[in-house]
Amino acid sequence: MSVLVYVAVAAVLGRNVLAHLSTHVANDPGDPLLTAALLQWDATHLPWSDAWWQLPIFYPTRDALAFSEHLLGLAVVASPIFWVTGSTLITYNITTLLTFLLSALTMYALVFRLTRSAAAAFLAGLAFGFAPYRISQLPHIQMLAAFWAPLALLGLHAFIDTGRRRWLALYGACWALQAAANGYALFFFSLLVGMWVLWFVVARRNWRALVMISAATVVALVPLAPILYKYITVHARHGFVRSADEIISFSADVAAVLCAPPGLTFWGWLRVNCRAEGELFPGTVLFAVAVIAMLRVLGWRAAVAPSSSRALTIVTRLLLFVGAVYGAVVGSILWLGPWRLELGPLRVSAMGIRKPLLICIGAFVVALLSAPGVRAAARRSSTLGFYLVAALVTWLLALGPVITFMGSPTSVNGPFAWLMLLPGADSLRVPARFWLMTMTCLAVAAGIVMAEMLANRRRSVMWAAIGVLAVGLLSDGWMSGGIPALPAPASAPDPGELVGGTVLTLPVDDFRDIGSQYQAITAGWRSVNGYSGYGPNYYPALLNAVRFEVDDIFWPFQGRGELHVVVDNSAPRLIALVERQPGVTVTRRGATLTQYRLPARSPLVTFKPGAPKIHVASLHSTCGADLLSLALDRDEKTRWVCFSPDGASQQLVVDLGAPQTTTGVMDGLGSFYGDFPIELTIETSVDGQMWHPARKGSVLGQAIEGGIETPRSLRISLPFGARLARYLRLTYPERKGEFYWSIAELEIW
Repeated sequence: MSVLVYVAVAAVLGRNVLAHLSTHVANDPGDPLLTAALLQWDATHLPWSDAWWQLPIFYPTRDALAFSEHLLGLAVVASPIFWVTGSTLITYNITTLLTFLLSALTMYALVFRLTRSAAAAFLAGLAFGFAPYRISQLPHIQMLAAFWAPLALLGLHAFIDTGRRRWLALYGACWALQAAANGYALFFFSLLVGMWVLWFVVARRNWRALVMISAATVVALVPLAPILYKYITVHARHGFVRSADEIISFSADVAAVLCAPPGLTFWGWLRVNCRAEGELFPGTVLFAVAVIAMLRVLGWRAAVAPSSSRALTIVTRLLLFVGAVYGAVVGSILWLGPWRLELGPLRVSAMGIRKPLLICIGAFVVALLSAPGVRAAARRSSTLGFYLVAALVTWLLALGPVITFMGSPTSVNGPFAWLMLLPGADSLRVPARFWLMTMTCLAVAAGIVMAEMLANRRRSVMWAAIGVLAVGLLSDGWMSGGIPALPAPASAPDPGELVGGTVLTLPVDDFRDIGSQYQAITAGWRSVNGYSGYGPNYYPALLNAVRFEVDDIFWPFQGRGELHVVVDNSAPRLIALVERQPGVTVTRRGATLTQYRLPARSPLVTFKPGAPKIHVASLHSTCGADLLSLALDRDEKTRWVCFSPDGASQQLVVDLGAPQTTTGVMDGLGSFYGDFPIELTIETSVDGQMWHPARKGSVLGQAIEGGIETPRSLRISLPFGARLARYLRLTYPERKGEFYWSIAELEIW
C-alpha cells in the first residue's frame, strides 16, 4: 500500500513531466540539461577510463568531467533507462521522478527497521521523499538523489543489532553510492556516519564493530579513490579554489527555516530572508513532530530529577517555555503582521521577527544541548536522541563558517569553519546543503516518535491519525501546478555536419552555454562553450571577446583545426563578425540559428618556457604607483592594479636600464583571470623621446590562448617584431565606463 501511495503522489506531482517525457526537461532547461547530459555520458562511456574524463565541453580543455559532478551513484538507476529508451530526456525525467519514490521507500525501510511500525515508516517516507526542501532543489538532481543514505544507515543499525556482515556490506555499498551520487554527500554524509559511529559504537566501547565498520568504509572507498585522485589533480592543475566570501554567500541564514520555496501551494508566501540555496523550510508537520521528539528526549513528562540535575532540569524547562512563547510571537507576526497590545499599564508589541526569532531558536538550542535528558540519551545510545542531536549539528553546519541572522553577520563562527580545515573541504561551496542531512535525521526522528504515538491505539483512531499526518506532510511540500516541464533547446540547423567537429555557439552566456554543451554531449561533437561548477581561466576573456565583437576570438580554436560556429539569428552584429572572417562558409541557415564553418589557420605565436627574458630596471606610472613593485616581485598572488573610474587611458612605462633587443611583453595575470585589458597599445623607444609602434589592438585572443596553455596561471603573450629598445610604453586606451587593468608578473622578452 505504501508503495502505491508513493507512486501515485510522485506521478501526480510529476504529471507535467510525464506528459512530455521525450521533448521537455523537468523544472527548467538550466542545470537539469547539464545533469541530463552527464547521465547519458555515464551510460555511454566506461567509468574510470580516460575517455570518460574527456567530457566534450570547454574545448580544448582536458578532463572537463572533473569540473562538475560525475553522478555515478545516480547512473546506477539512470543508465538502464537510457539503454532501453535511447533518450537523454526520457532518462533524466524518469530518474528525477524516481528520486522521490526511492527516497520515500528507503526512508520507509530504515524507519520500519527501527520501529517495526509500518504506519510510522509510511509517514516518515512521505516526510523525506516529498519534503519542501526537495522542491527547492529541483534543478539539482544530485541533491534529490538522497536515497542511498537511509539504506546505509539501515545497514549500520542492522549490523550493530545482529553482527551479520551482510548488513555491513549493505552499508559500504550504499555509502559509496551516495558519495558517488552527490559530491557533497562524500563529506556531509560521511560526517553524519562518523557521528553515528561515535554515538552507537565508540560510546559503547564496541571496538570490534568499530574496526569492522572502518574496514568496510575503506573497502567501499577503493573504487572512489582513483576518481578522487583525478579530481584533486585536475583542480590543482587549474588552481580551482572557493573563496571564503563565496562559501559564506552560499551558507544558510539562521532564519532560513522560515524560507519556503515559492512554488509551494500553501507555504510559498513564507519567504523570510531568503538567499541562494537557503530555502530550508522543514514543513509545519515535520517541525511539530520534531518538537514533540525533542520534548520526549528532554524528559518533559518525567518527574523532576532527584539530585544534581534537578536545577538543570528546571532551567531546561524554563528555556523550552521561553522558546515556545517567542515562537508563538514569531508565528503571530508572520500570520498577522506587526502588532501592538495595550492593557492599562501593560504594553506589548511585536514589530519584527528578528529579535523574537533569535530568542526562540537560541532557547531551544541551549535547552537541547544542556538538558540532562540529552546526556542520558547519549549514555544509553538512544536512537531518537542521536537523530535529534545530529539534526541540530548538521543544521549548525549548514549555517557556514560565519553565522548570519536575518542577513546580518554575527561575531560567531559556525562549526563549518572547523570543517574547512580538512583537506578538500574548502572546495565545498554550499554549506547550506548540509540541510539534506538535517532532513534525513528529522525524518527518522519523526518516524520513531510517530511509531510511539500510534502504538496501542484503536484502529479507527490510528487510521484517522495516519490520514491527518499524511495530508499534513504532503500539504507542506505540495505544488498544485506540479513539477514544471520546459522544452529542450533547439538543435543546430545541420547537426550531422557538426558530429566529430569543434563548435562555438554565439552569443556566449550561461543559458546558451548549457544548451550548447547539452547538444555537444548528446549529439557527438566538441563544444568550445561550457557551463559547470568550475570553468577554465580563459573563459572570462572569451565572454568579453564576444561582448566586444573581437575578430581574434576564433583564432585560438582555428589554430587547433577547423571550427564550426553556430550563431543566433537575433544577433546580427555577431553574424556580421563571423561572416567577415577569412574563408568563412555558410553551411546551413535555419529559422533561429545559422551555421558556419571556419578553416584551420596557423596557431597564435606565444612565448615558450625557457626563452630568454630581459631584466626590468624599473616601472613608472601615475596610476597605482605604490603597487608597481608587485608586478616584478615574482609572486603571482600579488598584483599591480590600475583603476580608472572615468575611463581615461592608462599607461605603464618599462625601463630596461639600457637598450636591448626586445621581441614582446608577457602580461602574467596569475589567478586574477578577469583583470586582462580589452586592448593594449605597445610602443618602444631607445631614448624615451621618440616612440615607435610595436603592437596595437585587442589582446583577448592572446588571453584565451594563454589560458589554454597555462590553465593554472593565465599568461598573455604579446609578441612583436624584434627591435632595439630601452623603454616600452604600454597604454590601455580610453574606454567608456569604469574599468581596471592589473599585472601580477610582467616579463619582457
